[in-house]
Amino acid sequence: MLNQLKEGLLDILLPKKCLGCGREGQYICKNCEVFLSEIAPILGNPIVSVWEYEGIIEKAFRKIKFDGQYDIINELVEKALEKIVLELPNDTYITYVPMHKKRERQRGFNQTELIARKIGKITSRPAAGLLEKIKDSRTQVGLSPKERLENVKGVFDLLTSDFNKLLKSEVNNILLVDDIYTTGATMNECKKVLKKAGVKQIYGFTLARKISL
Repeated sequence: MLNQLKEGLLDILLPKKCLGCGREGQYICKNCEVFLSEIAPILGNPIVSVWEYEGIIEKAFRKIKFDGQYDIINELVEKALEKIVLELPNDTYITYVPMHKKRERQRGFNQTELIARKIGKITSRPAAGLLEKIKDSRTQVGLSPKERLENVKGVFDLLTSDFNKLLKSEVNNILLVDDIYTTGATMNECKKVLKKAGVKQIYGFTLARKISL
């Protein structure tokens, strides 16, 4: 109820305008949606991404991260799940790449958590944090692939109590959610932690994929 009130207030104070043409009503209108570059499935890559990180999609993420317009996420996830079908086992549990607590406090939210919870709501699956970021590493923006790998080594760990509850419920499949896939370094590091803890199958999902650094 509180979230609905917040969204209603935002619609009054900041009406939704298309990030492409400026028309009111949606952040990406039907006319501009045709200009989004969809990502074809990559053979052998278990991480599904929906759009290329460019143009309107890049602008949307900048609005989310730097202007705090997190309500854009709801629309992006709804559009994404109209484009693709997440073929997951029935017992799949949804979790997300965590932010360091200091950075999350500064931003006010973790966009990957909001994406994961929206997917959970649409697909009627449980979604919650199972990982924490224990080191405040540098941002990955601007780093080379090798630097990205080094930058995320050992920065994630389990939220033990929540994970133990999950194991007791005998859930062996997890959908790991991030916002943007670049080299896969962050998601792969999170997957290592989950695999080490005994998770049998880990799927990946991102709204966007950066084609080149």
